[in-house]
Amino acid sequence: MSFNKFYYLLSALLVFFAAFIYLSPGFIAPDFIYPERIDSLYVSFHSPSSFPDSEQTDAGDFSEEHYNPSDFAIDYSVFNVNMKTGGQLRGWYIAAEDTPANTILLIHDLNESKINYLDHIKQLHDRGFNVCVMDLRAHGNSDGTEFSPGEPEIEDMKLVMDTLLSNRETHHLILMGKGIGAAIATQAALFDGRCDVLILESPILNLSTYLDRYAYRKWSFLKAFWYPVFRRKVESLMEFPIRDLDLRNLVKYIKTPTLFVAVPDNELVFTTEILSIYENSVATRKELFLLNQGDKVDIPGGEVYYNRISEFINGAIPKKIKKTKYKKLALHDQ
Repeated sequence: MSFNKFYYLLSALLVFFAAFIYLSPGFIAPDFIYPERIDSLYVSFHSPSSFPDSEQTDAGDFSEEHYNPSDFAIDYSVFNVNMKTGGQLRGWYIAAEDTPANTILLIHDLNESKINYLDHIKQLHDRGFNVCVMDLRAHGNSDGTEFSPGEPEIEDMKLVMDTLLSNRETHHLILMGKGIGAAIATQAALFDGRCDVLILESPILNLSTYLDRYAYRKWSFLKAFWYPVFRRKVESLMEFPIRDLDLRNLVKYIKTPTLFVAVPDNELVFTTEILSIYENSVATRKELFLLNQGDKVDIPGGEVYYNRISEFINGAIPKKIKKTKYKKLALHDQ
């Protein structure tokens, strides 16, 4: 083979290789940027009734077909908020029968939606709270095609809080986030400052570490080729450097009472990292709740789990003694 032919062949291979690296993340559509839509159609498809001959399915949180709070005989209203970038965030609002009441805004994790939180809605409503849960942009039924836990989501949460706090039923506002949702809740508490209690379940240590683990889980040894492009895309969507989203640093400036909930055996978030965030927190009142997966009453969805959350909120926001018909209150109003 002549030198010229070898040169052109090598050049063509390099161009092809560069194009492959650049375009591959778009082809495989990483669900960090393009989340899976968890809606009623998804629940219906993943329910056991869709696989009558299968002994075990990938039903996950959808072992039963529940689509909205009315499936638990709970009245609710549609709660939609217009985004500044266009489109709507779509959610539910469930009012407590006692007013005014404390309001909990649930912020779900990546690749989840409000449907994943039907049990939270029921249990927290039973304990006398107003509950609001929204689909983040590009999740569930909310508009948008691309997601990042950065500036757009912070602005979205500000608009949601504006709407909730304008409601005379709202007494105090509690932000409760899980995973990536905990990172969004932390930023909202820091840059907005209007929430009275912060509940962080499995909060990520920092986005750099999270993305590194996410990329390895998704692409394994091919991570070295696709991760740089993926990281640049995430950073452009966030509108600020990825390194700035570090919860160990952010909690140093948040004095809001904070409950840290650590769920073991999370492949993207380690308990030791949650301890590190907890130790750096300067909250006026802070507690660490270590869930025990060996005891079913402690796992998310169990009585101890919801009682501990209710107890922390009621302790952080003391109120006058009053009669209540809610039998599941973990701590009597003070």
